[in-house]
Amino acid sequence: MTVMSVGVLALFAMFESGLVQLRHASSVTTAAALADSEMEKYRALQYDAIGLTATGITGADSVYKADTAYMAETSPTTTLNGGITATTITVVVSSTTGFPSTPPFRVKIDNEDMLVVTVSGTTWTMQDTNGDTVRVAQDGTTAATHSTGATVTLKQRVDLLACGSPVVLPCTSSVPTQTPTGADGHQYRLDTYMTWQSVSSSGGTAGRQDKLVTIVVRNSAKPAIIYARVASTFDLSTGLAVTT
Repeated sequence: MTVMSVGVLALFAMFESGLVQLRHASSVTTAAALADSEMEKYRALQYDAIGLTATGITGADSVYKADTAYMAETSPTTTLNGGITATTITVVVSSTTGFPSTPPFRVKIDNEDMLVVTVSGTTWTMQDTNGDTVRVAQDGTTAATHSTGATVTLKQRVDLLACGSPVVLPCTSSVPTQTPTGADGHQYRLDTYMTWQSVSSSGGTAGRQDKLVTIVVRNSAKPAIIYARVASTFDLSTGLAVTT
């Protein structure tokens, strides 16, 4: 009888283990479908609409911010070595330590995002409009005056203003975290990350910045369990994904 009981328990354990594996496989398949569906939404958007709300990212929880795809944007930083007006394109900074040596790259000064297009020591030249020497604020921000000593931070996240009515690009309606229901009827946690990615030609020539979109689908109750992770890079020329 004892031997029979042990055998029955062993069979039951094997059956339970098989069910767990099946449930996990089903969750992985469903999560992959959710991730692909979400990425398709970005492939259908105009390039200027691909981004996340800045307030949404700031208010994201610790699970979101613990992922390797999250960029805190707390460093590197430097300061302005001399004030600038709302039209100045030449900016002098106190130090370039930690910043890219090869442009283009984005920086944030106060509430304005700028695109650095040339670097000469601690002197940076910002993007203007077709050579008119008037600085162009990036990503929906507004050109403004900035005082000497203002903090300059490397921009790594693609964060935009939330779209209003009417919609004026660049803006976004996308949020960092969602809890969609999958085809299996279960709820999942879907986290989206967007960062700037510099690209170069095969010869090493620096090109424009692309947007890297990373989608992570987690167990909603136990977010440490990740079922799917997908990433695509979107290019300015088309707004379409260029790599997967």
